[in-house]
Amino acid sequence: MSRIVVIGTGTGVGKTHAGVALVSALASARVSVAGLKPIESGVPAEPSSATATDASALAAFSTFHVKHPPPYALPDPVSPHLAARRLGMGIDLRRVTEWVDAHACAEVLVIETAGALLSPLGSGLVNLDLARVLRPDHLLLVASDRLGVLHDVAVTLHAMRTMAPDLPAPLLVLQPPAVADASTGTNAEELVELKIVPGLVVFPRAEPTAEETRASAKLVLSTLALQDQTQNA
Repeated sequence: MSRIVVIGTGTGVGKTHAGVALVSALASARVSVAGLKPIESGVPAEPSSATATDASALAAFSTFHVKHPPPYALPDPVSPHLAARRLGMGIDLRRVTEWVDAHACAEVLVIETAGALLSPLGSGLVNLDLARVLRPDHLLLVASDRLGVLHDVAVTLHAMRTMAPDLPAPLLVLQPPAVADASTGTNAEELVELKIVPGLVVFPRAEPTAEETRASAKLVLSTLALQDQTQNA
C-alpha cells in the first residue's frame, strides 16, 4: 500500500481538485484507491445526496469503499479546531489514524488535510502533526499560482525541513487561481529558477476528470514513482 498525503500552503488552494484528479487517474488505471478527507469543516449537519463536500468528492471517485462518515465532519465553516470546540470536542489524531488504517486494504490511499500545513487542529496541534502520524510514502504540497506563492511555498518548505525532517520531501503541485493576476503563469518558472523547488507539476483550470487534468495527475504519479526508484537505487 502507498499513502499520498496532500497538504497545502493555505485554504482554498486546490487540494481537493488535485486529490480528486489523482484518485480518478488511479481508478482509470484499475488501481484499488481510496480518497480520504478525515477532517473537514463547513459540512452540513444533515448532508443530502446533493451536498458536495471535499470528502464526498474524493469518495465518489474511489474504487475502494470509503467508510462513512469521516471522523470529523464539522458543520461550522471555520478552522477545524474552532469548529470542533464549538461542538464541545477536540480533534483526536488516534481516531483519525484508526479510520485511515481501516482502509489499509486499498493499494493506494490519497489523504487530504484541511487547511494549510500549520493550520491548527487543537492546542499545540497542527496539520503537520497529522501528516506525520499518517505515515506518508509521498507528500504533495498544493499551492495557488498567484502573487505571493513564492513566499508561501518557501516558508512552508522551511517549516517542514525545520519541524519534520523525517517526512519525505514534497512534490509541489501548482494550481491556477479562480482569478488570475499579473504573476499567474510565471510562478512555476520562478519557483525553479530561484531554487525554491527542484521541480513541480502544473495543473490546468479544468474539471478534475478532464483529459488535461488527468494528464497532470498522471505526471504527478509518474514523478512519485521515479522518486521511489531513485531512493531505492
